[in-house]
Amino acid sequence: MRILFLTQTFPLPVDSGGKFRSFCALKALGSRHEVKLLTFVRSEEDVSLIPELRRTCADIDVVPLHRGKGRQLADVLGNLVLGKSFIINRDYRSAMLDAVRKAVAEFAPDVIHVDHLQMAQFVEFGGSYRVVLDNHNVEAMIIKRVSETSENRPMRWYARVEWPKLQRYELEICRRSDLVLTVSEEDKMIFLGLDPTLTNLEYLPVGVDTEHTPPVDRIRGSHNVLSIGTMFWPPNIESMLHFCRDILPLVRTEIADCTVTIAGARPSAAIQALARDPAITVTGYVKDERAVAANCGVFIVPLRSGSGVRVKILNSLAMGLPIVSTSIGAEGLALESGEHLLIADTAADFAQAVVRILRDPELADRLGRNGRRLVCDKYSWESVGDQLLALYDKRLT
Repeated sequence: MRILFLTQTFPLPVDSGGKFRSFCALKALGSRHEVKLLTFVRSEEDVSLIPELRRTCADIDVVPLHRGKGRQLADVLGNLVLGKSFIINRDYRSAMLDAVRKAVAEFAPDVIHVDHLQMAQFVEFGGSYRVVLDNHNVEAMIIKRVSETSENRPMRWYARVEWPKLQRYELEICRRSDLVLTVSEEDKMIFLGLDPTLTNLEYLPVGVDTEHTPPVDRIRGSHNVLSIGTMFWPPNIESMLHFCRDILPLVRTEIADCTVTIAGARPSAAIQALARDPAITVTGYVKDERAVAANCGVFIVPLRSGSGVRVKILNSLAMGLPIVSTSIGAEGLALESGEHLLIADTAADFAQAVVRILRDPELADRLGRNGRRLVCDKYSWESVGDQLLALYDKRLT
């Protein structure tokens, strides 16, 4: 088949959850079908990586995307008046619409693969092609949870206004697509709960590159707590502020020399301010996560909002790291607390789980080994890629 692959984020470098899924899908589909990639680029680094990406996908077109503060403010205010979803409309660019129309006319795709809900606004439904929507999250659920848990009152208020609009749009696109991929069975059931008539839903796990992510040789006995994630994403920001304010003091009552490393791109001002504590290090973007993972006593995912699957958990399991997560953080993954990681939802329980791992190197090693084994068995790129190709055969041929 001829597949036009639309993605919101340039797939390289593979350093975030969305990019893991996008790149895995590109590799799998390109191994059997003719694929044309049309993607936004946000930086000169993205442009510089186009030649490397051509090894996976030879036919690539790009459209610049810049989110200036003036444009963002206009979108926020405009969407309050017009009733549109900010999450969708902020990425509308007429240049992308023109590029998609041109690709449809010249490439004549059999399938348009919409990678991320935001790219669906550039697709004209009802054409000669079929449409696959890869929903990396239940997008409206993320915003709904922000409206319930954010400590930023203006953000909480805006999220309450935003999520119903986003949900209406999300369900409309699901109904109009020929195939909708969800990253977890939980996400699939959420959509069915919202609309039981949806018969086009299929669960496709997230895959990680286990071959190029071997176990890390950790410093045994380290009392360093590690978090890795995009530190401009509101749920990640809120989770680390919650950890440092409500959980870390409880850990320190039992392990006084506990330190914290927060790694991830574009840390917000609030996250950077945490480094005023000399025991907390905010690194910003790290090119090689293994460098910070070597000094990891325990990896934490204290999320209280979000949706989909946390690829950072899968990647950390692939590295053999012991993990403490909330139930929301581990949502959608076939993980058993006490076997592959520890799950705790209150501040006190989370702190005790962190202390337990830091004090018990054998427990840390066992969790790391079990987690690595599970990822290799169920979540490798090869396994997930084969499942994607099988779904294309089942639903589209």
